[in-house]
Amino acid sequence: MNMLIRLFEQYGYISAQCKEVIEQNIQTVHLKKGTVIQKRGQSPMALYAIEKGAVRGFYTKEVRTIDTWYAFDHTILPATYQMYKSSVANENIQCMEDCLVHCISNSVMLRLFREYPELNLICRRLVEEYALDLQQRAYQLQTMSVEQRYYSLLKDLGDHFTRVSSANMASYLGITEQVLSHIRRI
Repeated sequence: MNMLIRLFEQYGYISAQCKEVIEQNIQTVHLKKGTVIQKRGQSPMALYAIEKGAVRGFYTKEVRTIDTWYAFDHTILPATYQMYKSSVANENIQCMEDCLVHCISNSVMLRLFREYPELNLICRRLVEEYALDLQQRAYQLQTMSVEQRYYSLLKDLGDHFTRVSSANMASYLGITEQVLSHIRRI
C-alpha cells in the first residue's frame, strides 16, 4: 500500500475502492535538494506527500526569504488549502534534501472528492491540523521572545532540527544568523 494512503488513513476511513483509484493515480518522484515543488503565484498542480526527505515552505520579500514551515518524512504537505479554493499558491515549497515524493494531481483529487466523500473528511482534518499549526505560529510570534520561539522550534523539530540549516532557522525566527548564533551560546 502506498504511503500516501497510509497517511490518509491516519485521518479517517478509506474504502477499498477509493484506495484502488488512489493507487492508480499516484505518481512517485525523486526530487533533488533545491528543487522547487511549488512556486508562489502558480496554481498548485498536486497534493504531495513526503516519504523521505525534508521540505520547507517560504515567502520571498525583496531579497530575503522567510521560512514558514518545515515538513519531514511521512508527511502530507500543508498546501491543501489552495486545492480547495482553486487559487494560486501564496508560498513556495522547496526540497531541503533529496526527497522521495508521492503526488496525486489536483484534478484527480477534486474528482475523488466528488466520488468518495470520505476523502472530504480526511482532507478537512488535514486543513484543520494546518490551521491549528498556523494559529500556534501566530500566537508564538505575538507573545514569545525570540529565545522562547527558538527553543519552541527545537522542541517542535525534535530529532529533525539537524536537518534544518542555521540560515533557514534564522529565517523562520525572523532574525539574522548572527543573532541565532548568539542565542545558541546563551
